[in-house]
Amino acid sequence: MKRITSKIIAVMLVVCMIFPIVPIWAFAGSVSTASAADTVTFKLEKVSETVSSVTVKLVLSVGKTLCFDAVIGTGDSLTCSAIDYSSELKAFVAENTDSALASNNETKRLSFATSVELSAPFEIAEFTYLKEDKRGVVLSDFTLSIDSCYYKNGEGQDIQLGTTVINTIPATHTHVESGVWVEIESATCQHGGQRVMYCAECNEICTVEYTTQTDHTTKTVRVEPTCEKDGYISEVCTSCGQEISRTVLPKTGHKNTVAQHKDATCTEDGYDRVVCNDCNKIISETVIKSPGHKTVVDEKPATCTEDGYYIEKCTVCNEVIINDVLKAPGHKIVVDEKPATCTENGYYKETCSVCKEVLVDKILPATNHANTEVQHKDATCTEDGYDRIFCKDCNQIISETVLKAQGHKTVAEEKDATCTEDGYSREVCSVCKEILKNEIKPATGHQHKKTDTLAATCTEDGYIRETCLDCGNVVKETILKANGHKFVNDIKKATCTEDGYVRQQCTVCKTYSGISRVLKATGHAWGKWRVVKEPTYRSVGLRRSTCTNCGEHMDEEIPMIIVPVKKIVISPEEDFKIYCKKSDRLQANVYPEEAAYSAEIVWTSSNPNVLDVSEDGTITAKLRGTATVTASTADGSVTATRKVTVEYTFLQWIIIYILFGWIWYL
Repeated sequence: MKRITSKIIAVMLVVCMIFPIVPIWAFAGSVSTASAADTVTFKLEKVSETVSSVTVKLVLSVGKTLCFDAVIGTGDSLTCSAIDYSSELKAFVAENTDSALASNNETKRLSFATSVELSAPFEIAEFTYLKEDKRGVVLSDFTLSIDSCYYKNGEGQDIQLGTTVINTIPATHTHVESGVWVEIESATCQHGGQRVMYCAECNEICTVEYTTQTDHTTKTVRVEPTCEKDGYISEVCTSCGQEISRTVLPKTGHKNTVAQHKDATCTEDGYDRVVCNDCNKIISETVIKSPGHKTVVDEKPATCTEDGYYIEKCTVCNEVIINDVLKAPGHKIVVDEKPATCTENGYYKETCSVCKEVLVDKILPATNHANTEVQHKDATCTEDGYDRIFCKDCNQIISETVLKAQGHKTVAEEKDATCTEDGYSREVCSVCKEILKNEIKPATGHQHKKTDTLAATCTEDGYIRETCLDCGNVVKETILKANGHKFVNDIKKATCTEDGYVRQQCTVCKTYSGISRVLKATGHAWGKWRVVKEPTYRSVGLRRSTCTNCGEHMDEEIPMIIVPVKKIVISPEEDFKIYCKKSDRLQANVYPEEAAYSAEIVWTSSNPNVLDVSEDGTITAKLRGTATVTASTADGSVTATRKVTVEYTFLQWIIIYILFGWIWYL
């Protein structure tokens, strides 16, 4: 019996989860009306908040109940990520095994049913939401609704409880200090500093503190005076570099001088000068000019195989001014050679033409016909052929066999004479193609002719032509020159919309030379507007302007008379219910009636996920719940609303039970 009761409660709980308008105890029998004392109070409290998330707690604070549906509504900036049941509620369900508990993050709904009374105070669950922006949450971000709340009285009757909802989330956000100071600007000896503390919940600055300017930290800088420049002792800030004080140390003047002398060398001037020992500045100076080098030359010419040299040296300072190496140029080789033949030795000799040294001298032995080839020549009609062995080095024939000539094999050939070419009668050797006998047949000349004439045109030459009828060649041709065009003007006047032209046409061949000049379209000369149809509040009017040149006209709409909407009445005129997945059409009646012809009605739904509305007022039920449909003028100055409740059909309830009822048996 207890297991059956659990199954019934599970089914009821699924119904409440998906269709909160139908109470969970609606299937339990008759329901008695609650007295003033039969009320419960649910409270919504904020538990914690960070920059990225917020957690709120649902508490039964007053009364007792056997079941309820709770929905926490939020704006689009909050997304429910978790619903965590309290340890107190988990222990209650574990102890009372016929209890049923379910929640849905997407719909933000929690449903509970049991056969044992749940009494206040009782923590139900914590709802955690992810924040799309960092601002702190306030009272207006959350709405708490409770329905399907029942319990049984002493007579066992189902009592529908009155519910009170208390939202304790503050109406305005109060910053919570994070306790961590963040330095924005450090204090220095030039200016004060600043540090801030951020809110732990919204990450905005909640506390600002300013720190005082620090004292200068100084050091002593001493610059000694010189002979020509004052020195000083100053106090300088090590942080900002500002000079706090300065004491001048007067310059000393050149008090300690000495005479210096340097002799001139071959390359450098000398001097007599007076120098300050303190600052090393030259007080006075006399230059002793350099006399330059006195040089002598030592040289050795280069040979073919040994380098030479060229040296210039100063006799005074012994400095080497020039020390050039004269590179050995190497031998200039002259070659004397005689190649070896097949029967005689040769030689190869290299001699330097400068020093006459023989560098290479060797004998090249005779080759003794080492490089031969076999040669063959076929015999012709008139000449013998051969097979021979030939030395390619000395061009001598080593051995040879003669192939005897065979004589001609003659055939006869004939070609008739033409108008321009001779013919012949000949005998030819069929083997070597030599002409053995040749008799010429003279050309006949053009004996049969005809004359053709083509008249000249304006652009193309003509001709008088004689053609040979035998060979088809042109024998004589006289060119008749083209006469050229004879142009006259062809004129088309311009209209309002089309260009005209002045162009030239040939009187002989009727062709055009192209447009010489375009006459631009004049454009319409529109007359005054004339009202053809007056506008009314039902339809637009019409006015017309006519071109005084061509009579063409253009029309323009006159806007219809706009009657302001004073009132909108939605039909049906009372709030109503509709089954899920069904559609219906609402009618918006505007007053005064004359405004209906120009009024633009905009339809909107307060909850498109539950009830969608199209531009023509057609509503489509999507999910169980309640939505408010608003019809308003385009500027929003006049509106009307209708509350629509979406419910499930009995068949839809059966499908829901089949799909989801098994979850609570686990």
